[in-house]
Amino acid sequence: MNKERLLAFTDAVLAIVMTILVLDLPQPQTATWSTIWHLRESYLAYIISFFGLAIMWNNHHNIFQLVRVIDGRVLWANTMMLFGASLFPYSTKFVEDHFDSFVAEFVYGLVFLFLSLGYFGVYYTLVKCDPKNTKLRRAVDRHGKIVGDFSIKLLGFIIGFWYPPAILLSTICAMSIWVIPERKAEVELEGK
Repeated sequence: MNKERLLAFTDAVLAIVMTILVLDLPQPQTATWSTIWHLRESYLAYIISFFGLAIMWNNHHNIFQLVRVIDGRVLWANTMMLFGASLFPYSTKFVEDHFDSFVAEFVYGLVFLFLSLGYFGVYYTLVKCDPKNTKLRRAVDRHGKIVGDFSIKLLGFIIGFWYPPAILLSTICAMSIWVIPERKAEVELEGK
């Protein structure tokens, strides 16, 4: 199967999701700094969601430089990842409207967790699809980052029982692990 169609579809879905995110941002009632400050939770949730999706997209494209073939498993794993991404506008709006609510923060954190699971599912299925692609296997060997990502999010969920915004803050911390794409893909490409 052709990976270019998968990448084009992924780009299209993420572009739509990111556009919906900004369209859902509330407008200040008046043009004053105090009304903008009053919307700070909305802006924070938007920024976290936007950059969470952007980080995932950057890492996705980074790894796909090494992909030679895809199959139906990869398509479905990518679809599940995009399903998680499609939930961002809803969960972002929910947490904007109920910033100190455990339920809203929990749903927001679950969407991030679901996106991570989908993303790692894509990695797993890519390696299964092309087991002889050692360059890809080495590039996606990110066990430390994956464990760190899930550990930080789990800690955020636990602390969130007492302080709900900890869930949102844990997503920021987990994102910091992935913000700079690993050079493994570039190193493997340079070794051609």
